[in-house]
Amino acid sequence: MTKNMPILLLFALFLGIAPSFAGQSSQTPLLRPEYHAGLINRKELNTHICYLSDSSLQGRETGTAGGSAATSYIAGKFMEYGLRPLGTGNPQRNNTSFIQGFACPTGQRGRNVIGWIPAATHSDEYLVVTAHYDHLGMINGIFYPGADSNASGVSVLLSLARAFCALENEGYRAARNIIFVAYDAKEFSMTGARVFALSLGIPAKSIVLNMNLDQLGTSLEPPGSTSQYVLVLGAGNVPSYIVRSLDNNNSFFNMGLNIDYSFYNSPDFARIYFTMTEQSVLAAMEVPSLLITSGFNDHTYKPTDTPEIIDLPVLEKRARWIFFSLWDMAYRR
Repeated sequence: MTKNMPILLLFALFLGIAPSFAGQSSQTPLLRPEYHAGLINRKELNTHICYLSDSSLQGRETGTAGGSAATSYIAGKFMEYGLRPLGTGNPQRNNTSFIQGFACPTGQRGRNVIGWIPAATHSDEYLVVTAHYDHLGMINGIFYPGADSNASGVSVLLSLARAFCALENEGYRAARNIIFVAYDAKEFSMTGARVFALSLGIPAKSIVLNMNLDQLGTSLEPPGSTSQYVLVLGAGNVPSYIVRSLDNNNSFFNMGLNIDYSFYNSPDFARIYFTMTEQSVLAAMEVPSLLITSGFNDHTYKPTDTPEIIDLPVLEKRARWIFFSLWDMAYRR
């Protein structure tokens, strides 16, 4: 097999700087994931963002017709791509729907959308990829599109689901289970995330990582001099190999992102921001959890949060980097 392996890859493996290339699956290991990363593209990302932030969805407030339209769109994509339904949140049960319905404390009806890809052989380990899809809706007759918050995160979630389903369909099956969750009701005390956590049909200790994607689409608030950046919160509370995977995949696949773990060198602000987003719910259950974001900007929670502020080339790069990192973790044990 090594005869046909690219010289650069052999050299990287010799030095120990390359990501771990997945050997424990019973399927043929995928040594070059670039093709499947290429399935994630700015045109598709933009299509998702434009649909979810269109005025016809009226801001995707939980419990509204626009929110229901977003639910149906995401569930339809999960089915189209080939995810298995996981509406109960329990892989051991008979799941026939992607929808996990619930009531918010204030009475609104919310619906998480949950699908998964089982490992090649039985595995008790899970990766959980999450993003909330609700937004503010209409306030005093004013439309809040929520393109960055958080149609951008959902667009990446959907693109990742499609790429990983393509891998499975081509016979490259993972060593760990992957769960994709589109949360509802973030704007109502993160109720969707709390319901998912409470209904978990797997032990919290079985979740290797929760990667939450929230406000991922702009390059308006760089922590340094380059717009090619991404902010990662929670890295100090996850196993070191996860952070190494993020860094190694960025360098090995020449993504060129400035990965900032300091959140603008503000530990206090980082702690506050972390508690405001859904990965904090699973983190409270001692699940290793990361928030991946491009940060707040002047358009956050404003009517000007439209598709025009999205930096599609940078969003595409971030999404591919996330794919490489999740691929690395999903295909190794």
